[in-house]
Amino acid sequence: MTGSNPVRDAEKTRKIINDDRSRKITVLNPEQIRALLEATTDQKYHTLFLLAVMTGARQTEILGLKCSDINFERKQVNINRTFNHSPFFAPKTKGSIRTIDLSQRVIRELAKWKLASQPNELDLVFARKVGTPIDSSNLINYHFKPLFKAAGLPNIRFHDLRHCHASMLLEQGESITYMQHRLGHSNPAITLSVYSYFFKREDQDAVCKLENTIFEGTGDNLVTIAKKKIL
Repeated sequence: MTGSNPVRDAEKTRKIINDDRSRKITVLNPEQIRALLEATTDQKYHTLFLLAVMTGARQTEILGLKCSDINFERKQVNINRTFNHSPFFAPKTKGSIRTIDLSQRVIRELAKWKLASQPNELDLVFARKVGTPIDSSNLINYHFKPLFKAAGLPNIRFHDLRHCHASMLLEQGESITYMQHRLGHSNPAITLSVYSYFFKREDQDAVCKLENTIFEGTGDNLVTIAKKKIL
């Protein structure tokens, strides 16, 4: 019997939509990120956007977060599910099920939001007033996009907050494997492929260090240095 396979076709569509490499990456600098957060006067969305910037979690992962996923004592958030318009789903890959360390500022803002928010039956961290999950389209159209005009910033996608996070990790010298686990990529090759654009193509310091290692770090010098460290 011939014909299309709807399951197979659906999987292909999902891959294209979720492929981080399918669109040009746009990021904000730290000053612009601060301006964005300062323009967010609603406590719920301020906390949500702060969490996105500081964890690199996907929008669907943040909307699927439950209060039980936040470990305030260990300063961590567990990514166990996603939400996108309808039922909750498991994350896209096994690697996406992960634990992300949180900064003190994020923990503090999450704790303040927990006290200020109304409990809901689904135990969601971020919910609508009626206790149901936030609709992603409403989040973008009514709470995310208007911020950029208010803050005088260039428009970016919500997913670009994830890229902002990754680019700053690279800037401060974090390893690819650390980024892979934090972002929930299935392997480091994906992380390298997505963020290769941010690697420096020119670096005089790097070649100077290499020259010093080869031509100044002779065997005798290295032994002397080693002895000094021991003493």
